[in-house]
Amino acid sequence: MSHLSERAEAVQVWLEGDWTLSYRKQGNKGWRSASLVRRLKRDRACATELDGWEALRELAGAGVIETASPVSARQTLNVQVTLSEALRHRLESEFAELDDSLGLEATQAAVWRHALDGVLQDWSLADQQRLAKGLRALAADLPGAYAASAFEASARYLLGSSKLLSALPRELVRTFGIDTTAFRGTVAWVLASVPTEPQGLMLIENPQSFEQACRVGLDEHLALVCSFGYGLSLSEALKSPEQVRLIGERASSRTLSELLCLPQVTFWGDLDPEGLRIFQRLRQAVAGIQLSALYAPMMERLEAEGGHPLHGLTGKAGQRQADQWSRGLDQEALDDAALIERGREALDESLAGSWLAHLANINEVDG
Repeated sequence: MSHLSERAEAVQVWLEGDWTLSYRKQGNKGWRSASLVRRLKRDRACATELDGWEALRELAGAGVIETASPVSARQTLNVQVTLSEALRHRLESEFAELDDSLGLEATQAAVWRHALDGVLQDWSLADQQRLAKGLRALAADLPGAYAASAFEASARYLLGSSKLLSALPRELVRTFGIDTTAFRGTVAWVLASVPTEPQGLMLIENPQSFEQACRVGLDEHLALVCSFGYGLSLSEALKSPEQVRLIGERASSRTLSELLCLPQVTFWGDLDPEGLRIFQRLRQAVAGIQLSALYAPMMERLEAEGGHPLHGLTGKAGQRQADQWSRGLDQEALDDAALIERGREALDESLAGSWLAHLANINEVDG
């Protein structure tokens, strides 16, 4: 369902759940469009009836549903709506996968089945039962439980794991009435070195390279920010920069939000597919961010010497390759002279574009 909008995904989940519930009792079912959009709004699968019509139109275009006549945003005909034949067959074949002891409602069951083909694959029935029980307990304690962070709530309710809540499919959690965005935001601590009057900002992937940049004096001209440890990533921190606290030897009264408004913001990380995917994620949060010119000598060296394979021994096990790009060069490979010479500049846009084009055919960039 990743190609659909969030609104259409929610409506598809509702349709599958309602269809499944009725099928168990009376076999295949369909809906009349006018009454269907009213139910979708009533059950909060969509915010308005207009949203319901738009979602049905999108689902019809994607082949998820079939209608007697085209569905428009301003529907005047009350048409018959059914799930596509392929989707009905899939749902029929999945009935045996869920155990009644899970106690799932119809909509929850439909999404749970999808999860069993993905993140919940190989989960034992006992762990599934504990997960379902935990989600129901968390939902029962809302809105009070929103006072905790998502990590805290996850660990307290879901099998003692702080990461489960964020790792579960969004639509599955939502069917239990849980809004993962409503939990208390956490303060992210990131390492920084900020001069009194910074001319720009450089975001640095690794702490060793942050230390090197400070040692050669780049922090006399640029604000340097590095994120590391405890699974914290710059892309996560930049989703809510107002929640970020800067720490380091060179104190600053400026916030990360203020630093992101400096005239030049660059990123310096490893030269491998995942390093540039980090940059792509940062670009979604920071308008105008550029690759640092420090990538230029890294690119020259990778092309000349071949770098290292993306392998467990080089710390790159499981990294997704891109467009036959299977080798990399870590940012620590640059010597001090390169940082002094190029560290205050941004990479030429045409050169940056040619390397980012390696990722263009791989639709695996995280949002």
